[in-house]
Amino acid sequence: MENNLNKKQKAITDVPVAAACIIIVAVFVALVCIFQEATLDIVGNIFNAVIAVAAEPILWFVLLSLAVCLYIALSKHGNVKLGEGEPQYSMFSYLGMMLCASLAATAAFYSFIEWSYYYESPAFGIEPYSEEAAEWSITYAFFHWGFSCESIFALAAIPMAYGYYVRKIDSLRISKICGAMMGNFKYRGPLEKVIDALTIISIVGGLGVSLGLGLPLVTAGICKIFGLQASFLLNLVVLLIMAAIFTISSIVGIDRGMKKLSDWTLYSAIFLIAFVFILGPTEFIWSELTYSFGKMIQHFPEMSLYTDPVRASGFADINTIFVFALALTYAGMMGIFITKISKGRTLREMILTEVVGLTMGVMILFGVNGAFGLHSELTGAFELTKAADEQAGVMDLLGVLPLGELFLPIVYTLVIIGMLTTSLDSASFTLATSSSKQLDANGNPSTKLRIVWCAMLTLIPLSIIFVGGEFTTIRYLCIILSIPFVLILVGMYIGLFKWFKEDGN
Repeated sequence: MENNLNKKQKAITDVPVAAACIIIVAVFVALVCIFQEATLDIVGNIFNAVIAVAAEPILWFVLLSLAVCLYIALSKHGNVKLGEGEPQYSMFSYLGMMLCASLAATAAFYSFIEWSYYYESPAFGIEPYSEEAAEWSITYAFFHWGFSCESIFALAAIPMAYGYYVRKIDSLRISKICGAMMGNFKYRGPLEKVIDALTIISIVGGLGVSLGLGLPLVTAGICKIFGLQASFLLNLVVLLIMAAIFTISSIVGIDRGMKKLSDWTLYSAIFLIAFVFILGPTEFIWSELTYSFGKMIQHFPEMSLYTDPVRASGFADINTIFVFALALTYAGMMGIFITKISKGRTLREMILTEVVGLTMGVMILFGVNGAFGLHSELTGAFELTKAADEQAGVMDLLGVLPLGELFLPIVYTLVIIGMLTTSLDSASFTLATSSSKQLDANGNPSTKLRIVWCAMLTLIPLSIIFVGGEFTTIRYLCIILSIPFVLILVGMYIGLFKWFKEDGN
């Protein structure tokens, strides 16, 4: 490790930051559980006010993020090497860890069902359930989860990786990278604490959304496989099992834990996608994937800046803004995690793997699963839009295929568990890193601190499920917290280009 670390250096926890953030999260969850309606009303009002002001700036920011990432990758800046020696991980494992950490259970779930939202409530004033709505359905799924979303993660990783590997800043905290950029600024110390808190709380909010989707989906899979009924006890058992998996993975470390878990999950996901493609409506899937990709490229600028000012349908607020804001709450986690696993690669490799490689993975995932769902809807084999419960509906949709009553639900449930636990594992690493004064000689935070954050990530959904609450408030909070993170990223890029100039890179 290039950073000036003593081989015996131990990780040191930043107790005030860790304690303050844990208390804030605990108080918020308590309010959600005890005063559900009042908390939802307050957060909802703040959410509406934020969207009214920030919707258009978010759209512009995300579009410019893609442009900045491609510029850095294709310019001389892309030649910058991140650390000495060969890459630490193979391209398969490197891509796999990025995919599992960023997509989690949200993409694995939405890949089957997101098209239905745009079929029922399409953009551009298109008639719902029409042929034109069907044609746009997969296109919008590609757009929302593709280049734009992935560029946000790369945008956060670039200054982090440059500061850590090139500028030799011996910390993976976003606040420390920002602090180094600020130099002797008078209020540097307090600002660093604020940045740490925003990073930690936004990550917890983003993971709350993933857990809110992933946990019921795993439960639905188990109910389908074993013929059980969903209940609090079953949700509890499922959550504790997943918590045990990602806690063990956290304890054994990235190389022996998350790397193997993400490899296994990626193999399972590839098998599931191949199964759906080969035994499903292959010709329709291939044709739909090709057509939707071309349609997305053709209309990319239009979709990127679509606000619907005349009809005021709210399509962008409900769909595009939410997905982009969710990505922004994940940006801190992904920036730190991508930096950690990118040793030995160039900025160009890191950016193109994230922006292009992950987008291609998204296209395949959403293209195959989404086109299969759309074909089932159009032919009447299974109408997902009429399913009373979305999670159970996805499991029933798999029944259209051979071995779909038992074998496929088992595989799909295991994929969801793998993606969710891998994402939670990377989140615990990032949260522990963001609340550490110092990392150990291998660039890792304290194992005990990672376990504490594993416990917190488990207790949040457990508390909400216990009182029968909704995850809507956390979803709103997620979007609200994305706004200040935009300002943090803008500041980081002012500092980054200053570094490029000073270093001749």
